[in-house]
Amino acid sequence: MTHRWPGRLSRGRARTEAVAAIRADTVRTFLDMDKRQSIASAGVDALERLGRSDDSLRARWRPVEEQCFAAGASYLAATERPESDASEEAYDAFATAIAHLSAASAAVDQFYEAHRARLEHATSEYAAVPRLANDARTAATSVLATVTGSEPHHSYRSVRDAVAAVHRALDGLAAAESGGSGTAVTGRAAQVRSATDDLRRALAEAPGRAGSASTALASVRTRLQAVGTKAEYIAPAYSALLRDFVAASSDDLSRARENCETHMAEATRDIDDAATARERGDPEEALDRITAARQHLADAEADIEAVTGRLARLREVRDDPGAVDRRVRFRLRDAQLLAVDRGLVAEWGSVLDAQLARIERAAEALGTGRPDYWAYLRELDSVEDFISGVVDRIRGRQSRT
Repeated sequence: MTHRWPGRLSRGRARTEAVAAIRADTVRTFLDMDKRQSIASAGVDALERLGRSDDSLRARWRPVEEQCFAAGASYLAATERPESDASEEAYDAFATAIAHLSAASAAVDQFYEAHRARLEHATSEYAAVPRLANDARTAATSVLATVTGSEPHHSYRSVRDAVAAVHRALDGLAAAESGGSGTAVTGRAAQVRSATDDLRRALAEAPGRAGSASTALASVRTRLQAVGTKAEYIAPAYSALLRDFVAASSDDLSRARENCETHMAEATRDIDDAATARERGDPEEALDRITAARQHLADAEADIEAVTGRLARLREVRDDPGAVDRRVRFRLRDAQLLAVDRGLVAEWGSVLDAQLARIERAAEALGTGRPDYWAYLRELDSVEDFISGVVDRIRGRQSRT
């Protein structure tokens, strides 16, 4: 809209009407600029709060924003004049303000068009942040409200821990909201949802804990009896080791029976504690004790296997010492052929040849004095492990080239 000053010699009414018209146009121009600035500023702020802004964007927006502030100051200076002021100076002040406001609007438009996609997407995404936070908080509050009605399951440790986790997540969400970071709020809202899901799951699983504890208790008692039966084989197996083989073959197993008995005793205590916990209505503690008992029983079985397994291996090698020798030599030949096939004889040939010397020395040592089958087995096991490592390195190097 264009305006013309009617001139100093025009009638007073014409001057008054001209100033009133340009004043009204100034207000409209200011409101239009302010709306454009607010939209662009909201997009820039959204990018900042979502952590997606950059120095280039800030550098381009800063002078545009300052131009808007300066135009706003020009507008305020003009509109502060009394409405009764129909002077040419008043008219010029409004015309100047309109020019500044229009230029600022054009600068905002130019900036916004250059970054429209980013600004609009960020504004939309950031506008959804409060809803995400509110939805997460509402869901958490709803699930928390069901806890008090879940007696006696509300006292289970899994439920108590899940409730505490939800409250911590809600506190974190509130702190993030006060900070104003959209990224932080979104992340904390996700943590609230995750903690709420865990609580919901804990409440759903709680009623079945008692039955699980009863079943597990019966099962671990059966396993305790089975391990106890197998433990009876330790003494005769250890005696056979001492009788049939050199002492060095069983020196490291001298405490196997004692260790096994210790693990059995600890498993028994854990099982008794589990039964007590189940009876007082704490199936989760019972399940924890049962887990500990199972570990002790596994350790006891390892002690049993260490003795009985050692005896079995030594008897096998005593009955056919060449079987182990042949197996390891076969692995060595395969490794040597692989080195030849991959063109790596220069790198690995002498290393593999050295393993043949180790095999032969082990065989020679076995034929000297009373046979030490355990030392023989350990040496050949070591050779076999070394060969396996070389094969892995050859294949690994070939796959990288």
